Amino acid sequence: MSQFNFIQVNEFQPNVDGWNQIGAVSYQKIDNKNLLFTNEEGYQIKISFLSSTALRVRFNPVVNPDYSNNNSYAVVDRALGPVTPVITELPDQGGTLHVNTGDLDVYIGLNPYGISVQKNGKVITEDTYSKNIVFSNEAVANLKKSPDNESYFGFGEKAGSVLDKKKYTMTFFNYDNFTYNDIAEDGSKVVPENNEGGPLNPSGPLYNSMPYTLALGKGEDSIEYAYGIYFDNVAQSYFNMGSNDYSNMDGKYYFGALYGELDYYIMVGDQNDGSQNIIASVIQQYSKLTGASAMPPMYALGYQQGCYGYYDRTILQNIANEYRKNNIPIDGLHIDVDFQNNYRTFTNSEVKFPNVKEMFDELHEQGFKCSTNITGIITANPYDENGNTDTPYPTRDNLVNLNPDNAMQSTYKDGALEAFIFNTRYQDGESPDIFMANESYGDNNGFNPYQKNYPSPGYPEGNNSLGTYGFYSDLGQPDVQEYWGKQYDYLLKQGLDMIWQDMTCPAVVQNVDNGNPDKTLPLDLMMYDKVSEAYQPNAKIHNSFSLNLVQATYNGLTALKESDEYKGLYNYKKRNFIISRGGFAGVHRYAGIWTGDSASSWDFLKINIPEVLNIGLSGLPISGCDIGGFANGSGSVGQGVTEYELFTRWMTAGAFLPWYRNHYDGYTKAFQEPFKYGEPVPSNCRKYIEIRYQLLQLFYDCMYENTQSGMPIARALFLNELEDINVFSYADQQFFIGKDLMVAPVTDQNWDKEVYLPKNYKWFVFDIDGGALPQPTDGGQAYNWYVPLDLVPIYIREGAIIPVRQLEQYVGQLSKNYLNFFIYPGKNSDYQLYLDDKISTHAEEEEAYRTTFITAKNTDSGKDVTFTRTHDHFTPAEAYFYVSFLGVINAGAGISVNGKQLKIVDQDVIAQSKSNAYYYDETNQKIVVKVFDKAIKITIAIDYLFQYNFENNKALEVATV
Repeated sequence: MSQFNFIQVNEFQPNVDGWNQIGAVSYQKIDNKNLLFTNEEGYQIKISFLSSTALRVRFNPVVNPDYSNNNSYAVVDRALGPVTPVITELPDQGGTLHVNTGDLDVYIGLNPYGISVQKNGKVITEDTYSKNIVFSNEAVANLKKSPDNESYFGFGEKAGSVLDKKKYTMTFFNYDNFTYNDIAEDGSKVVPENNEGGPLNPSGPLYNSMPYTLALGKGEDSIEYAYGIYFDNVAQSYFNMGSNDYSNMDGKYYFGALYGELDYYIMVGDQNDGSQNIIASVIQQYSKLTGASAMPPMYALGYQQGCYGYYDRTILQNIANEYRKNNIPIDGLHIDVDFQNNYRTFTNSEVKFPNVKEMFDELHEQGFKCSTNITGIITANPYDENGNTDTPYPTRDNLVNLNPDNAMQSTYKDGALEAFIFNTRYQDGESPDIFMANESYGDNNGFNPYQKNYPSPGYPEGNNSLGTYGFYSDLGQPDVQEYWGKQYDYLLKQGLDMIWQDMTCPAVVQNVDNGNPDKTLPLDLMMYDKVSEAYQPNAKIHNSFSLNLVQATYNGLTALKESDEYKGLYNYKKRNFIISRGGFAGVHRYAGIWTGDSASSWDFLKINIPEVLNIGLSGLPISGCDIGGFANGSGSVGQGVTEYELFTRWMTAGAFLPWYRNHYDGYTKAFQEPFKYGEPVPSNCRKYIEIRYQLLQLFYDCMYENTQSGMPIARALFLNELEDINVFSYADQQFFIGKDLMVAPVTDQNWDKEVYLPKNYKWFVFDIDGGALPQPTDGGQAYNWYVPLDLVPIYIREGAIIPVRQLEQYVGQLSKNYLNFFIYPGKNSDYQLYLDDKISTHAEEEEAYRTTFITAKNTDSGKDVTFTRTHDHFTPAEAYFYVSFLGVINAGAGISVNGKQLKIVDQDVIAQSKSNAYYYDETNQKIVVKVFDKAIKITIAIDYLFQYNFENNKALEVATV
């Protein structure tokens, strides 16, 4: 019986008596940036100052710990900025240490120990008095004060319909929580017995762990301060943000873990660092700490379709053809484990998907990019899909001599890398056997004619259960990671575009040797830990497996694609894209995530927005759910089909979230592709997929901004609106793309929607076609919308600059896709445009990209829009672009480009104009300027005859120059 167990949120109890406390400490100055505090028993706390706004606190619950090891799975850069701390000892009540960093005042109590971080005389965050850092056996925790005005966001992938997790308790333990039902394999619950499991409960463990919170202090009218806490620990950890689940937590919160160090970072928002605001400052610090995201190929931001049940080439090709026939834009097709030769990872079935390179080539010609499901298991089943045992499987057979009668007793070949985890258990001594477990892929209810189950442990002959048994790689070891990465060679050479990394916990049904129902690797299984550089029980490093897996994949793909062997091949120097089911803090460096196995229900739609927004606030820009629900749920009808209203609302809302994939279980659902529904479902879905494609440049620019500053693509309202405290009341179901486009999807069974418009601005209803602007709407209040199924309320901030592309059926369909910049009337604004070839690594390796800073400034008589190239190592295929001045009542008194007056032409001839020109569209009340992109700096000056007057919402004549 393992001594390690999953511990529910109410069973981790640092707030009760009996835990050890630090008490009084003495201190020594290691150097000017590092302080060591020691209590009378020899327990030590190390505090390091990383910048003028960031510090690190470490506590290892052993006497005289060694803090020389700075290895981390998530942290890549602790040099967050310059700092020269000034340290003063204050002689009050046993002593207090005052550390001034230039931006912060940090007070460290010596009797008893405690820490208070202040800025400009205001407390930002501080420990609870006396009882703050506590420990019991190997468990550690830190209790801090929680003022009434403080709210808590982030936490990565968490369930629940609200963005603010105050008063909730959460655990971080990567877990295969199918449909978030919070039920373990043995039928027990993984949430407290008095809790109802499901998507509305944040307390259950999910697939991805990010022990990080963004805390905001709210004043009467605005956000007064912001800070982030990242807890760097890969064991099962916890954040209780004031939930009285087992004790009185009023006025405090805590974070902690069952094993390992209490190692956490405090990052305080400070706009003096050049960030947009104090929240963006925290996000930028966390982004530097954990590393920048890589720029994905643009197609990853397009629409995607997946299905578990596209079980042969004919079905897949028919789906592709129907999308093109129905003119529904789409880029990605995702093929599940049906693709494999009897669940041999890294292979394709020659029976179901013959001539796979030819298949990929044909799909590429249609504009599709393909992924397939790569799980962490290497099957030990000796049989291939034809029932033969003599067909090679190099991924496995190059390493081991397979014992078909007892695969656990397979032996490594002479000189082979011992890549797979041995069945060695904590304190049991080394085992010569290779660990083996079953992985379940559901059931085949009879309509897949290819699927045969050959006898294997857990899958007897004739059983309709789908799955396999096999080995898992010990991916903490660098040479094993390298081995794993090389296994993608075959698929890349066939033309596979992207990787779908699944079952990453890893998810298992049971261990082959003892039937352990943990749904993941046994917690006492010994695995290599690259942080301690030693073998550790899985319980102490559990959340690292998925990150190691994704990192190995990413690095392997990169190495292969960059090699000379790939010159002339389809994937040579192509960017990676991985969509992963799991990970840990830092996974954003390698992948986007989807939020696991959702069900078709209104509850899952309702949590979609806050879940994705909080993931974005936790450093990961590309995330989304399985649109429509992967599994059957309360919103399924007939043969498992997602009810049309729910499906339409989900598809139209999903069009504005970063990862946009419709994915479902075709073994339990008849269909979920929009064209298989009756009208008006296909038309309603097509409308918003088309809007997504016309706005792809906006998504792409936001993604580039994320690589530079960590700012998410989909942004919580408060991230842009710090001066309007009212946005918190609407933050669960409204959000921004970038800083100026606000979306308010309907996520419940209601055709009425209250939409709040932030104060200090006027707002325009968005029209992708650039039609005549309605009168702007005042901010600072909510408006009721009637929202039929073909409508999503979208607003644009006054003065905004919005790039719009020509509609394509897939990214790259048009050899030249001309940008049109919509310029809205109103206040001055700016925008950063990012251009590259959308697909290759040249931008990263050779700086082959262009950034352009765009400003729109009002003048006495009109508006100047200036394009200034700030990095200019890429020349786009398009020789010109358009600038559309919206809301213009007349043709204008004069328009110039870089001081040269333009001629007005008819709308139907401007495309053929060989020089800068413009036309006036009287019907749509806009001036459209064609601008040839020939100069580093281009200014378009427009002098209006009329413009909107925002004071009384009527046309106002103004002077002209």
